[in-house]
Amino acid sequence: MLQQLHAAWHQGQLSDVALHFAGLIARLDPVADENVLLGAALTSQYAVSGEVCMNLREIAGTSVLVGADGAEIIAPKLSSWLTSLRRSSVVGINDAYQPLVLENDDRLYLYQYRNLEARLASALRSRAEAPDFNVDPAQLNRALSVVFPVVAEAMEQREAAVLTVRRPFAVISGGPGTGKTTTVVRVLALLQELNIVVPDRVALSAPTGKAAARLREAVAQASTGSELLDVSPLGEAVTLHRLLGWRSGGRPPTYGANRAIPYDVVVVDEASMVDLALMTRLLEALPAKARLILLGDRDQLSSVEAGAVLGDICAAAESKPLVGSVARLGHGWRFTPNSQIGRLATAVTNGDTNEALATLSKSGQSDAIMRPVAKRTDLVDLLEEHCLDVYAEGLRLAATGAPAEAVFNSISRLQLLAAHRIGPGGVHELNQQVEKQLTLRGLLRPGDTWYPGRPVLVTRNDYNLRLFNGDIGVVLPDPDQPERLKAVFAQSEGGWRAISPGRLPEHETAYAMTVHKSQGSEFNCVIMVLPERASLLLSRALLYTAITRATDRLEIWGSTEILEEAIRRRVRRASGLRDRLCSVGVT
Repeated sequence: MLQQLHAAWHQGQLSDVALHFAGLIARLDPVADENVLLGAALTSQYAVSGEVCMNLREIAGTSVLVGADGAEIIAPKLSSWLTSLRRSSVVGINDAYQPLVLENDDRLYLYQYRNLEARLASALRSRAEAPDFNVDPAQLNRALSVVFPVVAEAMEQREAAVLTVRRPFAVISGGPGTGKTTTVVRVLALLQELNIVVPDRVALSAPTGKAAARLREAVAQASTGSELLDVSPLGEAVTLHRLLGWRSGGRPPTYGANRAIPYDVVVVDEASMVDLALMTRLLEALPAKARLILLGDRDQLSSVEAGAVLGDICAAAESKPLVGSVARLGHGWRFTPNSQIGRLATAVTNGDTNEALATLSKSGQSDAIMRPVAKRTDLVDLLEEHCLDVYAEGLRLAATGAPAEAVFNSISRLQLLAAHRIGPGGVHELNQQVEKQLTLRGLLRPGDTWYPGRPVLVTRNDYNLRLFNGDIGVVLPDPDQPERLKAVFAQSEGGWRAISPGRLPEHETAYAMTVHKSQGSEFNCVIMVLPERASLLLSRALLYTAITRATDRLEIWGSTEILEEAIRRRVRRASGLRDRLCSVGVT
């Protein structure tokens, strides 16, 4: 089996981690049969792909990999697979401490993820089962009349606000423009009106630096002129890693199960991006009497790392103990009733390919259109016709010493998105093609790596520099030494910060980025470039996420066949969290 797995690795179907883990299992259990080794490799590969576990019932008897000479590797029948796993010395049953853990429901886990999932379920259940906070009904109604003076306009938001004031744990889920941030501002105003919490005991957070900055900005905008909430004492919004005191060098975070974070209210925006490990750490670090408020869109892509925590929580919301802890906002405020972007997002969420294609085929002044790409030269022509003038303007502004905000706003008007980093229509190719065309126009010198106006995307956290995976900056001349260049990033508390290119953590050019990297951002115009062939990455959730990054205009470039395939492909990550949340006593 190891030879077959090595052949699958050679063809790019298994990661290095999955191959080495199978080898480790073979060394730990020299008599393990091929069913155990295959299970180990696949479970590890699933974890790399964001799955918490592997559901053996769904995989048994199917083609799972391609081995030597193109021969398919078929998973064993369920009964024989279970027998092999139960006989192995490296496979534990339920809560046993072994590299692999087999659950009674035939899910196979890496021990780490099984342990995290059980801990998170326990923490969520405890918080959901806790009694409501004692809030005087008369005082609450008076405060509500101040914060929600016109009830009919925002009944959903009012009900969600009441829930979050009363409950130790609350989720506010909704699509783009449904008022999640506005609702949180009103929740904070309610708490302030009721004298329940002081501002310096409120934490605003998000999984990425970019999302944290947008949360702070959105809260400030939502409260401007309302006279309901003074956000200035709240401090800046921070990443969850910073909130928990994450440290470099592999050292454990400052806060966790043994030391609670010093806050009474914690707001987490873009919660769909929070993975299993990070959410577990957050729940265990919360003081017992703190309120936790998660904001997110359950229909968006899940976290890059393992887990689909927000989706699992929302899926369990109709059963005890989470009943009454989740509020869903359905009324959209961003898109008008005539918005084709809004209609398209709804059609994709519903899996309605006919409605999606009909929406994209609307003529006239539609804000969502599709442009066919039959061959590679079509893509080149479309970039030249619809993108280059925007990017050229950003370069011109940067070269003439325009303020950072003006340059950043210019390049942010348009964003290319793709499903993949590598391959035809991928991020790498798109960025290269844009720079090539800018060079042909004489706007860049051949071979230039650093130039004024270049957008850069940080791809690795650097806690010392306070730069995080997903942060977007722009290269500008140093005002004091124009011959030198700096990478400039917006700060969550306002203003701009310049960093020498040599000090930047891992980064890449950002004319195009993956849809995953775009989460937590909004752009005036989004162009989603579909791959040439169907892909496991291309799914309904990915397409929905791309569509909802656009505020004014959306274009989809590619074939209708690939688009239909993406809409039909609904991916749900393998996880046992929903069942654990719905089954009190399950560990």
